[in-house]
Amino acid sequence: ERADDNLVQLMEEALCTRDSNRTNLVVGGLVQHIVQQWREAFCKSAITKFNCYFMLPFVDDFHRYLRGELHKVSEGAGGELSEIFDLAATRSALQQRVDELRSECTANKRLQEKFAMVAAMMRREQERTIQESLSGSR
Repeated sequence: ERADDNLVQLMEEALCTRDSNRTNLVVGGLVQHIVQQWREAFCKSAITKFNCYFMLPFVDDFHRYLRGELHKVSEGAGGELSEIFDLAATRSALQQRVDELRSECTANKRLQEKFAMVAAMMRREQERTIQESLSGSR
């Protein structure tokens, strides 16, 4: 940023005056800026090509390797990875949560049945009351 500001200042001064030393400074600054940008572009291009050509085979095989290692861990023969991931504890916690949810669903169904039974009793009582009031008014 500072180099760009200095370059702009030098260009403004060169445009306002006809000093050859300043013109040479501006041209030199422009050349340095262009060379620096070329270097950065070359480095980015080289890094991209390195990543593409040398890392691509690794990326292609990595998912297979990772899947195999995770399978070993889930079977209990993972070595270091089984120390990091405690799959047995996670599996038992998930199973416990599933059991809790199932029992909660069963309790909710029983509660709904009780509410339905109470609603039916109230409906019958209301119908009986209506019939008694109709037969009593006759």
